[in-house]
Amino acid sequence: MTPALAAVERALLRPGARDVTGLAAAVPGQLARLAGELAAAGRAGSRVGLVTGVHIAWAPSPAAETDGPVGTAVLAAALAAIGAEPLVLTDEPCAQVTGACLEVLGAGRPEVLPVSADEEQVAARVAALGPSHLVAVERLGPNARGRVLTMRGFDVTESTAPLHAAFALPGLVTGAVGDGGNEIGMGNVPADVVAACIAHGEAIACRVPVDALVVAGTSNWGCSGLVAALALLAPDHAGRLTALLDPQVDAQVLGAATAAGAIDGVTGLPGATVDGVPVAGYADLLADLRCLARA
Repeated sequence: MTPALAAVERALLRPGARDVTGLAAAVPGQLARLAGELAAAGRAGSRVGLVTGVHIAWAPSPAAETDGPVGTAVLAAALAAIGAEPLVLTDEPCAQVTGACLEVLGAGRPEVLPVSADEEQVAARVAALGPSHLVAVERLGPNARGRVLTMRGFDVTESTAPLHAAFALPGLVTGAVGDGGNEIGMGNVPADVVAACIAHGEAIACRVPVDALVVAGTSNWGCSGLVAALALLAPDHAGRLTALLDPQVDAQVLGAATAAGAIDGVTGLPGATVDGVPVAGYADLLADLRCLARA
């Protein structure tokens, strides 16, 4: 891993709703690995599936959360910029918010699966779409008992389509971005580490692994880190990629998410925040990533 990519990985560890350094310590260098795979997908013109969306069922007005769809839209735009074909997948409770985020950046429409789909149906649907890569962004997955739990330990299995089943398809390059231990990809982190680092970690830890996991203070920031890494690995496209790291772009996509009904995943309330942090609270991180992307 180059010093510049290592610096991007470190920059993502600023706390969002929680300290993620313990999770990240278990997966060093995996951001560089995933970015390298995505850069290769761009050179090959490959189809890259991006799976996102968390339904905050415990909120006063249940809705999709802002973390995930916003970053996914930015990453989808970045993949299109380097020549890949992004395809975003979500489920019905998160479809409106995810679609609104993609529309802002002209990144297409999401492929929406019903919550009622079983694992075989999910795997067949995704296989028929023909991706070469599949990356989860803030997408919850099952724990050791097969249940999907939020950070509070609230069971959302019944309102979460089993999109994790697609990550077992043969031949796929898989990746993930997460910040809480309960997302697809956290199977890369030993269960005892999740238990030690995260409240309710023993119960909520997702056991679905991927080829490479990016840990960040929020998953949206993890996507921004991947965009910065792609700018380093695909310098011919650096201008278009670094433009996506502008706080105004982030604010526009976040605004579209909230207008479509998204809520903050930590507070459970509407508003232009991600895990309790407003755009102004992380604008400096995006500026740092832009600088690192030009290294």
